[in-house]
Amino acid sequence: MTNGDMRYGHCTVCGAHEVFRGEYTAQGALRQSGSLLGKQPVFDAYVCAACGHTQLHLRLEGRMASYVQRNLQWIPPYQGT
Repeated sequence: MTNGDMRYGHCTVCGAHEVFRGEYTAQGALRQSGSLLGKQPVFDAYVCAACGHTQLHLRLEGRMASYVQRNLQWIPPYQGT
């Protein structure tokens, strides 16, 4: 999916082509709402230098994908009428 995805170098908020990639490491943990335990994730951060809009994409390396599927709430696709 490329619509709204800044990984392709285009800011979907202001339209600029001033997107830069960095790494965001959370001090907290990715966890289920209300849980006390979690995993410390690493995100690829895409920042627009023109407007400041930022997107984070979780790195699903190792067991992180299965952790997300087992522990976080699944949001079903919107089936608008």
